[in-house]
Amino acid sequence: MKQMSYSQLMTYVRCPEHWLFRYKLGIKRQPRKVFKHGFALHETLQYHFEQKKEDGKGIQLGEAKEFFVNSFASALEDYRQELAEARPFLTREYLSKERSIRIEDLVDTGLRGLEVYFKHLNRYIDPDLVEEPFSFLARPACAGRLGLEVTGRIDLADKKGVIHELKTTRVTPNKQDIRSDAQLAIYQIGYEAVSGRAPSGISKDYIVLSKNNSKIVRFRVARPFIDKRTVLRNIATIADAIQNNIFYCIHPTESWLCSKEWCGYYKLHQEVKKLGLPAFLEKYAPPSRRYFKKSRKRV
Repeated sequence: MKQMSYSQLMTYVRCPEHWLFRYKLGIKRQPRKVFKHGFALHETLQYHFEQKKEDGKGIQLGEAKEFFVNSFASALEDYRQELAEARPFLTREYLSKERSIRIEDLVDTGLRGLEVYFKHLNRYIDPDLVEEPFSFLARPACAGRLGLEVTGRIDLADKKGVIHELKTTRVTPNKQDIRSDAQLAIYQIGYEAVSGRAPSGISKDYIVLSKNNSKIVRFRVARPFIDKRTVLRNIATIADAIQNNIFYCIHPTESWLCSKEWCGYYKLHQEVKKLGLPAFLEKYAPPSRRYFKKSRKRV
C-alpha cells in the first residue's frame, strides 16, 4: 500500500515544483516568521479545544495568551535554525522581507487575534474531534499497481458534525464558495472515514489579524455535498503525476506567490527552468531518488 499525506497533496495542488523541492529533494519548508506565528496560534487553540472537549470550558484568555507567547518563542528558535540551513537557497529580497517583519508586531497581532476569537467565536464551538487522525483508500491495488491511501488529521469538528477550518490572515478574505475547497473536500471524506457518517456542515473561520481591527469572518455551508469519485480520481491523478516526475510551477511569472520577496524556492525555480528536470535531479537528488522516466517529458 502506498501512502500520501494530506500535506503532500495540498503542497502539490499549490505548486508541483514545491512538492519536488520539499518531498523529493528533502529541502524543508520555507522559513518564515509568519509561518511560525500561525503555528503558535494553531497550537494554542488546539490546546484550548482539547481542554474544552474534556471540561466544556477550555482555558481562559489569559492562559491562552501566555501559552501563545511561549509557543511562538519556541517556534522562533526553530525558525533561526531553519533560516541558517535554507540561506543558500534564499534571495536577498526574501531575506530583506524577513528582516523587515518585527517580532513585537507579530506577538501583538497574535494576542489581539486571541482576544477576538474568545470574544466572538469561542462560545459557538463545542469540540468533538480535535486533531483527529484519518485515513481512507483513494485507489485500490490492481494489475500489479499498489493501492493508494490518504492520511491526515482533521483539525476540528464540533458535536453537531460541523467541520471547522480555522485560519489566520492579515487581509479580509473575499466571499468564498467553500463547497469547492480542496482541503475541505478531503476533510469531508476523512470525517466520514472516522465517524461513519457525512458531516452536517463545513465552516471556514478566519481570524483577521490587525493592530486596530481584528475580527472574525466565517463562510459556512449546511449539508455539504461533494462528488467523492471525482475527489478520489483527482488524488490518484496527482499520485500518478508524481510517480512520472511531472512537476512545473503553475503560477505566472508576475505572481507575488513566486516572487523573489515571497518564495523561498525562487532560486530553485529558476535553476530547474535553466537545466531541465533530468539535469536538475542529477544535481540535487540523492542517488536513491534520481530515477527519471526518459519517456516522460516535463510539461
